[in-house]
Amino acid sequence: MRCTTCAGALPEGARFCPTCGAPSGSVAGAGETRKVVTVVFCDLVGSTALSDRLDPETLRAITLRYFGLMSRCIEAHGGTVEKFIGDAVMAVFGVPVMHEDDARRGASAALDMVGALDTFNVDLEAAYGVRLAVRIGVNTGEVVASGDASVRQALVSGEVVNVAARLEQNAPPGAVLVGAQTRLAAGGSLDTEPVGPLVLKGKDAPVPAYRLLGVSPDDPELVRRFDLPFVGRAAELAGLRRIAADAAGGSGGRLVLVTGEAGLGKTRLVRQWQRTDEGGTRFGFGRCRAYRDQGTLAPLAEALGQLLEVESARAAVERDAAAALALLHSGLFVHGTPAPSVADTCAAVAAVVRRLAASHPVAIAVDDCHWADPLLLEVLTWLAGSMVESPVVVACLTRPEILDRWTGWERRSDVDRITLGPLAAEHAAALAAELVEAGRPEATAEALRRAEGNPFLLEQLLAVLAECGPPDGLPLTVQGLLAARIDALPPRERAVLDLAAVVGRDFDLETLTRLADPDAGAPVPLAGLSRRRLVERTGGRATTAYRFRGLLTHEVTYHALPKRVRADVHERLAEVLDASGATAAVIGGHLERSYRNRADLGVRDEPTRRRAADLLAAAGADAQRRADLSWAEDLLGRAAELATPGEPAWLAAAQRLGEVRAARGRTADGADLLRRVLATATATGDPKAAAHARLQLATLDPGPAMAQPARVARESIATFRAAGDDLGLARAHLRIAQEKQFLGRHGEAQRLLDIALDHGERGGADPERAAALGAVGISLWLGPIPAERGIERCSALLARYGDTGGVVRLALNCPLAVLLSLRRRIDDAYACLHAAEEIARDLDYAEAASVLPIFTAQVQVAAGRLDDAAGSLRRAVDAGRADGDDPLLAGAVRDLARVLLRAGDVAGAAGLLDPAGAELAPSDAADVYGLRARLAAHAGDRGLALRLASRAAAEAARTDSPVVRGTAALDLAETYRSLGLPERGARAAGEAHRLFAEKGHLVGMDWADAVRPPEQGREQVRV
Repeated sequence: MRCTTCAGALPEGARFCPTCGAPSGSVAGAGETRKVVTVVFCDLVGSTALSDRLDPETLRAITLRYFGLMSRCIEAHGGTVEKFIGDAVMAVFGVPVMHEDDARRGASAALDMVGALDTFNVDLEAAYGVRLAVRIGVNTGEVVASGDASVRQALVSGEVVNVAARLEQNAPPGAVLVGAQTRLAAGGSLDTEPVGPLVLKGKDAPVPAYRLLGVSPDDPELVRRFDLPFVGRAAELAGLRRIAADAAGGSGGRLVLVTGEAGLGKTRLVRQWQRTDEGGTRFGFGRCRAYRDQGTLAPLAEALGQLLEVESARAAVERDAAAALALLHSGLFVHGTPAPSVADTCAAVAAVVRRLAASHPVAIAVDDCHWADPLLLEVLTWLAGSMVESPVVVACLTRPEILDRWTGWERRSDVDRITLGPLAAEHAAALAAELVEAGRPEATAEALRRAEGNPFLLEQLLAVLAECGPPDGLPLTVQGLLAARIDALPPRERAVLDLAAVVGRDFDLETLTRLADPDAGAPVPLAGLSRRRLVERTGGRATTAYRFRGLLTHEVTYHALPKRVRADVHERLAEVLDASGATAAVIGGHLERSYRNRADLGVRDEPTRRRAADLLAAAGADAQRRADLSWAEDLLGRAAELATPGEPAWLAAAQRLGEVRAARGRTADGADLLRRVLATATATGDPKAAAHARLQLATLDPGPAMAQPARVARESIATFRAAGDDLGLARAHLRIAQEKQFLGRHGEAQRLLDIALDHGERGGADPERAAALGAVGISLWLGPIPAERGIERCSALLARYGDTGGVVRLALNCPLAVLLSLRRRIDDAYACLHAAEEIARDLDYAEAASVLPIFTAQVQVAAGRLDDAAGSLRRAVDAGRADGDDPLLAGAVRDLARVLLRAGDVAGAAGLLDPAGAELAPSDAADVYGLRARLAAHAGDRGLALRLASRAAAEAARTDSPVVRGTAALDLAETYRSLGLPERGARAAGEAHRLFAEKGHLVGMDWADAVRPPEQGREQVRV
């Protein structure tokens, strides 16, 4: 067995190469690497005519001298001659050793080659009467390179080589043409004139080209040291402190946007604020990641977790916001997801942050927000806005491009903005003075010029000089600089850094050790990389957690790895993480990257593809269950893209992806995908997947009376039961229960909802469980269960499920308030409404503006406060119109008309009601016909009034609701009374009394008694 770095012999079982020190199985120098190099292509002009004039032996001697001359020019600038092709010479700068200024070196070598040939021609002309002429092309770009300079003819490959050859073919004799990337990489050190764009063979689009006229002189030597003090940024730091002071002074939560390009010091600025804070502020930091292997809100969870690390803070939250903390520990802190719902998670986060801010100001900083999901940005924005009286600052650190991608902050006047530009010249000079222990002043001046006020780049410029010695030219871009630093590492350190790059920007020593050494023997040393400030610890000295010191350092290291090597290490890492209990999202993500890197090389690794798809589909299903629809869509989309239509993973991922898209408002896209799933599942014989797709499609288009989803649900129950699919059974019973509720059959609905709730719990389906609980409350209010038993059941459900989130508490508190009011427990009812209002405010529940007033009005009517009830319902009507919620709006309008009639405002009620629609539920139809009957009676239209009242009673009779049937009977009694038919009215009122008594609706019984003459009332009471 040989080392893949130095090819030396590896003893059996060795963990590190005894020759070069690289870990066994090292990825460093594994034969190939990806590099940005500069290729020089040089060819003789008119060599055929020259061969006609000279003796072959003479020509060979001249050619060999020419090749030697060109090689010396190339090697003098640090280049490597890869091969000779006929009369052409191909050289590469950047292999085997990468320099910070390879583009400049290649250009300088090209000019020297032309100049050296001019001198050579003097001798040729004197001796043989001939002259040689060359033309040269220079191009820069990424290649796959061999690390062994002794392996000629195969050092580099890629499009960069082809373009360099084409540039050479288009150059005039004695001229050098350079590509646009060479000119850019040289950073202004080349004197050129444009000659393009050129139409090159094999290129679809014209290629920019420049004639090289000269190269600026070399740059001097610099040295540096490894500490980077905080300099400048006084105005920005003062701005942060001012914002924090305003929040602490009573202005409440503040959102601050800290923007700046990479390397300008956004993180350092906020950390300096933390170090110099004198107001006792508690800080929590989170960071977004480019690759989504964590929940959408994981950065917020990270920041909150840090805030709760302070023992006194955690104790206060556990004492005063225990329920909120428990909810976060079941979702946000475990998976970074907004389980059981976004609204519940937001409310819990707000409760915890408010409690933390009660004793100390709080700052939550989330870094790299340019990678954040919009949901996280929305939550952070909402969180800052919800801290009305709390000293809380939410800081989003991001690159400017986020403003092009997310417009949520565009027109907000309540967002503070701090923008970082390059350091001022005097501050950059002060920083350079601190960093440079020795060196010529002109070198420092040149470094400052090249860094252009970027403190990270300035530090790295000086670091590379200390490690690699004085270069011929200073590095010209931070990416090129970092690549040069990494390329110059000792083999063992490079191997470790490469492995860490595959793990991610954050990594831990144990994982890295197991990845480098499967036997997990000796720990992987990181001291050298830490000393070089390429990686750093992320905690105290005892921690094993590390991270790449700069994001760009991680990106450049990872990108330099050949795709073949990336694929192998991602696959190995997946196995290591699987053994350590990592999540399906993390393991599946690494397998996905392994597969895609191999696929780019034309290798289809089917086992890895299938396993990655299975894991991502499972992770997406879990995210959907935890109400993280954004993360679910990302995971499921990747799984569906990896899988082949017809495979179980594709069916599972595509089915849920269709559901998620529909739930996120992309109904047409979701329906299209679900139809594909249905067709594929039917063709491949997967009844479970087909049943889910069919049920979801029916739910998207329910048809009259919710009949279609209920019919499909009945047909699907046997399939779900045979498959042991609790999610499917929960959904099926929920859809049938909703149909029963639409038809007013609340007793049957209640039984079905209990079944749906049981399966939802067993299947861990938070959305289905919440929907079932909300529906249960409505059936307890309207259904045949007596009000007192309904109160007991609602209270029991609240006690059991109240900790699962505010949405559930809101859904149960509202009908509970109405049930309490039916029993004349008005104070208790108002207490429930008050709790519901607080929950809705904490949840930032948009629908609360239209929903809560409807329930509030029911309680106000029971309390006899008709004017207040009318005001509540008018607010509900206005909100319903603004939201476009037609069913809710229609119900609020009917309730308002009924309140106005009870208050004697007949004209006001008449102006609200439209004729009953064809698809009204029986209870809604009974309501409409009953109200219209009373209005017709007031108008003296006896025939119409009696027909409508009879129709209302008939519609109500189709339901099992004592409330609906009692109300219809009461409408009939009022109609008879208005028409001068007191005996009929008394009988109808007696029936209303009986029905309300059956429900335990004490207030309704009072209403019925008010319609009957006293003697009938007393008789009915005796009954």
